[in-house]
Amino acid sequence: MLPHTEWFAKRAGLVPLGSGVAMAGLAIIVLLGLGGSYEASVFTVALGYAVVTVGMSIQLGYSRQLAFSQSAFMGLGAYVVAILEVKYQVGVALAMLAAIVVALVLSLLLSAVLTRIGGLALALVTLLIPQIVSQLATFSHYLGSFAGISGVLPLWSADTYQQSLLGTGVIAALVLGLVTFLAVRVLRSRVGLQLSAVATDEGMTAGMGISLRQRKIEVFVLGSVLAALGGAVIASAQNIVTPDLAAEPSQLTLLVMLFVGGRRSVWGAVVGAVAIEYLSSLSGTITTNLAIIEGVLLLLVLLFEPDGFAGIVRRGAAVIATRGWRR
Repeated sequence: MLPHTEWFAKRAGLVPLGSGVAMAGLAIIVLLGLGGSYEASVFTVALGYAVVTVGMSIQLGYSRQLAFSQSAFMGLGAYVVAILEVKYQVGVALAMLAAIVVALVLSLLLSAVLTRIGGLALALVTLLIPQIVSQLATFSHYLGSFAGISGVLPLWSADTYQQSLLGTGVIAALVLGLVTFLAVRVLRSRVGLQLSAVATDEGMTAGMGISLRQRKIEVFVLGSVLAALGGAVIASAQNIVTPDLAAEPSQLTLLVMLFVGGRRSVWGAVVGAVAIEYLSSLSGTITTNLAIIEGVLLLLVLLFEPDGFAGIVRRGAAVIATRGWRR
């Protein structure tokens, strides 16, 4: 028989892989059910947002790093892909890789400075980043100004629109599955335990010999890179990039997605992203008043259920299990 510690390590390793496979498989099943419909295109865009919110669940939910620059990096990833594909005819795979590398380098440089501060100061500073990025894109002729850049290639090119949409959706689902695996793997590792300790008590964590600044940099970089990757997926699904993607309202939308689904749940973050993106596509009235609706939703969640949909599910499961055990 295997030693207990080795058995536990092998069993723990199955959970991240199972989560990633289940996430990708479920998303692909939904896509196949929707076919080449409008709802399929909305769902594909939602998968891109889900990639971003999964990163936010680690950065904001588990680590409690009050950084609100995800929409800026989401826009950065989208614009890098758009520029390379439309202006320089670079292939999809290479453009996606470039978006990740650019976000990695930029987030490393920013985190070296931003992680020296924390709490409210970090929140205020990072809130300015989406405004800076969106304004630069809005008034840049090279970036298409208000109209943005159109003609972004889908993740999968085929003979018909429906086939391209389905292929793009499947690749987006696989990307989300890979990101889910990575997130769950991190959270179940020693690093995840340290991140939880940092969120609980930084003084105690430092006393344990854990490098606070290193962990803060790693979390900021991970959240930023996943935001850029999600932005690249969104750009490929929509075939266009506009400054709105990086602006402050997009950051609010991301926060609503995270908190409605569950800020400390990877699966909840995905559910929140899909639900809010689908809600925004229902009608023109909802789209026009989306900022108001999102603000009300965020307020209600913060007041009555801070853990969002995931918290409701956990409480319901606990009640059912308790009643079953009593019987």
